[in-house]
Amino acid sequence: MAGLIYILDTNVISDLIQGVHTVTHTLTAKLQADNQCLLCWPVYYEVLRGLIKANASRKVQVFHLEIVPNLGWMDLISQDWLLAAQFWANAHREGRQMSDVDLLVASMARRLDASVIRADEDFAALPVKRENWRL
Repeated sequence: MAGLIYILDTNVISDLIQGVHTVTHTLTAKLQADNQCLLCWPVYYEVLRGLIKANASRKVQVFHLEIVPNLGWMDLISQDWLLAAQFWANAHREGRQMSDVDLLVASMARRLDASVIRADEDFAALPVKRENWRL
């Protein structure tokens, strides 16, 4: 694939499950333009645990049947874990608390030269490309 690479954060997956028009429209356009839109296991876990906690069985079905099949998968490698640990240490030295999931997503994005698609500013302190598809 010659297109760009995007890694979707948990809140973007939630937007897709909710059917947020700007996010679903942008995802469709990115996929049609031959870009890679990726899901990784840490985000999958974070989405699924939230849906299970909320006893949202219909949303679990939407996630598994309508969202996941349209995304590519990217596995973590040892390099991602090492970089995530470095990101954590840097943030900790600066007095910031960061989610382990966000750190792992950011490390994958760095490795792949990908943009993190997010709907908050959790990645602002990390040296990664970011986009907000809600805008």
